[in-house]
Amino acid sequence: MSKKITPDVLIWKNAESFSMAAAHFFVTACHRCIAKHGRFIVALSGGNTPKKLYQILATSEFSNNIPWKKVFLFWSDERFVQHTDVESNYRMVKENLLDHIPIPKKNIFPVPVNDTAKRCAAKYEASIKKVFADKSPVFDWILLGVGEDGHTASLFPGTDILKKKKRSVKEVWVQEKKTWRISFTMQLINKAAQIIFLVSGKEKATIVATALANKKIKPLLPVQLVLPKKGNIYWLIDDEAGALIKK
Repeated sequence: MSKKITPDVLIWKNAESFSMAAAHFFVTACHRCIAKHGRFIVALSGGNTPKKLYQILATSEFSNNIPWKKVFLFWSDERFVQHTDVESNYRMVKENLLDHIPIPKKNIFPVPVNDTAKRCAAKYEASIKKVFADKSPVFDWILLGVGEDGHTASLFPGTDILKKKKRSVKEVWVQEKKTWRISFTMQLINKAAQIIFLVSGKEKATIVATALANKKIKPLLPVQLVLPKKGNIYWLIDDEAGALIKK
């Protein structure tokens, strides 16, 4: 029987500081995983918070110490828009990281968006299975954020995707935003070896305190369902986001 993993919470002065820390986490995990099984399989996140992290990883200081030919990049979720759209998570990562590093194109796995959301989700799930050679997919490193409503990836409160236990990737209709998204399911996220939450800003203080206090909200918020079976969770947050955490 698996036990609940208690997250490690690291509070930094600002987003610049925790982004630098996250970059060191990335490099350390990368070398550890490559030494262990020959590759480093990562799921990235979108939004504004991880942008600085990607910029740091793209600098020569960090990039030169990462064996990119052995790194495989996926996305934990994607907005159902073209990859050239300003809302695209892929575009954000491309502009801040991919365009500046020597990673083979075949190692980059953006979420497909040129079909129906349902078919694209199935295609992405199939691409993950292929990389893991049909073994149960266990990502080495998953980067996540959290919204003010408690969502993470594109797992929003009250959406049917939260109930999916046999799927790794699923399309999800987000009524609040009136759009489709494609997301890792909770069962895939919770298989990860290491999960990193990056959270900044005073507007996130309440949800961070709620999530880390493990308050019994019914139903539980999506972020409270991130409970890896064997992996580790690290929360890297700034002073503002951590302002309401009970010391």
